[in-house]
Amino acid sequence: MKNTILYWTSVLLASSALILSGCKSEDDSVDTPITPAFPELLQATIPAGENSCAVTFTPNMDWSASIPTDEVTSRWFTLRYDPFEGVSVSGKASTEPVTLYVESISTGTFDENPVCEVSLTMNGQTKVIAQITRGNKAREFELYASEYNTTDNFTTDDFTIPYVYPETALTKYSGPDQASGDTVELKWPFRVSSFMYVFKAKGNFSWLISKPEGLEISSMAIADDPGSYQITVTGDFSATNLDTHTAVLDFYDRSINRDEDPGNNAHNRYCLRIPGFRDIVRHPLANIDATFTFNKEGKYISNTLGNETISDNLSTTVSSTEGLAFYVAEEIEHVGYVFKKGPAQWVTIADTWDSELEDVFQKHQYTVTVAPNETGAARTAKLIALPKSLADELQDDPFNMLEGMTDFKAEYKPYVYATIEQSDASSSGDTDDFITINPEVQDRFEGPDAIATLTKLDPDKDEDQQFFKDHENDSHIFDYAGPWENKEYPVYVLTCKANPMQSNDTELGIGTLFADATYNQVKIDPEGTTWLACEPMEAVNGKTELFINTEMSDTAQKGDTATIVFQELTPEGWIIGTLGVIVVVHDYGSEPAPGEGAGGESSATDAF
Repeated sequence: MKNTILYWTSVLLASSALILSGCKSEDDSVDTPITPAFPELLQATIPAGENSCAVTFTPNMDWSASIPTDEVTSRWFTLRYDPFEGVSVSGKASTEPVTLYVESISTGTFDENPVCEVSLTMNGQTKVIAQITRGNKAREFELYASEYNTTDNFTTDDFTIPYVYPETALTKYSGPDQASGDTVELKWPFRVSSFMYVFKAKGNFSWLISKPEGLEISSMAIADDPGSYQITVTGDFSATNLDTHTAVLDFYDRSINRDEDPGNNAHNRYCLRIPGFRDIVRHPLANIDATFTFNKEGKYISNTLGNETISDNLSTTVSSTEGLAFYVAEEIEHVGYVFKKGPAQWVTIADTWDSELEDVFQKHQYTVTVAPNETGAARTAKLIALPKSLADELQDDPFNMLEGMTDFKAEYKPYVYATIEQSDASSSGDTDDFITINPEVQDRFEGPDAIATLTKLDPDKDEDQQFFKDHENDSHIFDYAGPWENKEYPVYVLTCKANPMQSNDTELGIGTLFADATYNQVKIDPEGTTWLACEPMEAVNGKTELFINTEMSDTAQKGDTATIVFQELTPEGWIIGTLGVIVVVHDYGSEPAPGEGAGGESSATDAF
């Protein structure tokens, strides 16, 4: 019975299975397994200047996307599927395209090209669907050479200040031929002490500058031009720069080893021409094309701010290399230039090199001495300073510098730097007096219409002694009586019946008097006198022209007096002594009121 029941049960199950199987075969909605639909591999780049790349796909199943979590990928990339962001994102199946983004975290890439792989997972299956590369950007760098003044006659040896730069940048050196880029030659502006050039540099990366031997380089930010720097390149006076040569300046990315070029414009090289200084002779500006004046006694006469100074010789400086040689060529009328030796050599130059200094090129002093002109006429000579290389070519014969007798050869002309002028043996002004009348205005001192008189007081005459007694209450006059009486210096009285600058001629402004150019300070006593002025002019043959004006204000009254004092000072400004005094008498205008005395009062002045 039991077996019969089992038999019929199995038959019924088999029949049911057949019935079910037949239903599925007849129905089109058969439930078969679904396969994940992965997109084709996307290979793309995030260009320089952009920050993301889109990855689009249509998921037929629920999905999740992820990127690696290693250090490099984490530093450069992240995933974004709005509004979510991170190393993985997820979503539902969709019949519409889904877009997620690979975001770049860092943008400062020059040489690195990091890659991010995006993996998509559906129904337990994972596949890389995108490879995104972060594109690097090109380094940008430009260098501009400042403009040099070529139009202003007063500063043709200087840069245009403030610095001006052209719109066109320099062409970079690509080597090995130096002609492959622009070459800038260092210059020596008059305001500095070496060869130099100024540039403007601008780049989009952090750079350093190579420093070729023999060059000093400095930089500072340009305030009104963000990202730009002023670069100053200066050549030193080491043996490296003794002769002209070319150096390469390299502006390179500070993040790289500059001996290993990673490409992508990491190096920006430029050629610089470094002028050699072996044959350079540099004088102070005041000595270029200068004229040095000496009087008949051989004394050097200089003029500083209107003050005349007389020295035994001329001491000045020059910069050059060791072996500098000086020459003197006397200029003789109808003959030409002559180089004299021995007793006939009336100009001598003493020059010493400071061997204790290690400088290859150095500034040192030299002295020019001129002999007294005892019998001859006024004479002139040229001073020449030659570097050793040119001096050696002369073979001890300075006449080899000349083209004939009347001119210098072209290669020597740049080294003819100054002229010596000495007055003739008889020139000493109209008289030996310290003060004399300018011959051009002699008519102002003569005849019934004379407007001024000049008297030299004599210590041996009683009437002149009386002049000081009459002014014993005027310290600005009486203080000079004692030294005058001992004949330490002369005293003159200039009596003005009108302003001595007045002239009946058409020419105005001719100086009234001449003074011996042995002083270097003029002062008016009493200090603060407002009605009197004395302006010394340039020295000529040992005399200075004096412009004396008695109408500087309307405060003077008839009989007022003041003194013009000529003094000699040391270079440090200490008073050595008084060389001469002019007492000026204002002998015109209104009379002083009753009870008022004529003459000025002041604190006592120094007496010598």
